[in-house]
Amino acid sequence: MKSKIFSISVLTILSGAALADDSSSVTLFGSLDVGILSQSTNSNPALGYLPNPKDNGSSVSVKDGGMGLSYWGIKGVEDLGGGLKATFNLRGNLVAPTGVAGGPNSSGTTSLFNQEANVGLSGDFGSFKAGRVIAPLYYAFAPTDVRAGSYFASSLTGLVALNSASGRFAGGNSNAAFGTIYNDNAVVYISPVFSGVTVSAEYTLGGAPGNAAIGRQTALTVAYSDDHLKLDALYYSGNDNLNSTYPGNPIGNGLVTGATQAAPNGSNTNRLEQVGALYKFEELSLSAGYWKGTNPAASGAGKTNIAPYGGAVTTGDVSMINLGAGYRLSPQINLTSGAYKITDNNHTDNTSTMYVIGGNYYFTKFTEVYLEAANVSNKGSNMNQSLVYASPVTAGVDSHAVMIGMRHKF
Repeated sequence: MKSKIFSISVLTILSGAALADDSSSVTLFGSLDVGILSQSTNSNPALGYLPNPKDNGSSVSVKDGGMGLSYWGIKGVEDLGGGLKATFNLRGNLVAPTGVAGGPNSSGTTSLFNQEANVGLSGDFGSFKAGRVIAPLYYAFAPTDVRAGSYFASSLTGLVALNSASGRFAGGNSNAAFGTIYNDNAVVYISPVFSGVTVSAEYTLGGAPGNAAIGRQTALTVAYSDDHLKLDALYYSGNDNLNSTYPGNPIGNGLVTGATQAAPNGSNTNRLEQVGALYKFEELSLSAGYWKGTNPAASGAGKTNIAPYGGAVTTGDVSMINLGAGYRLSPQINLTSGAYKITDNNHTDNTSTMYVIGGNYYFTKFTEVYLEAANVSNKGSNMNQSLVYASPVTAGVDSHAVMIGMRHKF
């Protein structure tokens, strides 16, 4: 009874705070996305996205996130007058199959609000926010892929594969080898929309005493959108991804041997450039994109990593081309397909090509069901492009997956 009374009291206090000023609002929001995933190969989960030729076999499992990982959050806005508003956003993973809240953060531990925790200002000038953020680059490239950056076989999983092909990305750290989706200690500016164009700029502070370059990340995106055409271009630059060593052991976990040469602290070790376009006719949509990831601190002759399990992998020159086609059969039914090819430009025989087709049925704008299937051909010791986010596959072999699921937003 005391617990019930306490809960009612807390809700009353929160409601009173929200209603105390008509110029303020607080919103609870989220998404639950659960499906059944069948996947033909699975690598050692303890190694994350590190390329691993050992196959743990096929699996059928309940999976969180076919369209996107489940999450919940609280956001708010206060009208400060004169067109100026104060904002905040708290958002974190919610693993629907188990009910576990929170997820990995950049420090290697877990946080309740591991996706966003920021405060900001908005007005006629655009908006600023500071804290942990979902990087603007995601909101730039996802709309120019008919797969919309979903968690099953899309430009998002392709970006993760660019990282894993470097041999330097285990997963879970926002300062990835090429590009980044979640950032700590970030300051972001997003411009107003001018003739369909939006510009965003991000600066992430490393916070290391004596050297502001250590752990620093910067990004700039430009996006255009109208009723038919979407375009984007992005540039990302980061320093000190994981530990910056070459050649030899790129991750410091004892999986490989050989001499290592540490890049000086503050070195520019990860850079990403991308352009994309999507054109919508009537029911038909077509998309294309080009990506290039480089490691300036480890480029040039004689700076080739040794793969964790043998075989050479690049330290900094990989690229991806993505193509997509979608067709809206009706207001409720949408079909999408895509192809994503990754090339190790230092070892051109090392490639990964993934094909995907999917269908979504929308009961309402909040509730949908989906069925998706994909196949990937990974060739080379550093190629392990995943079919679905957070489910790494065996490196160097073909894999396929099918997933059926449901997503509800609130």
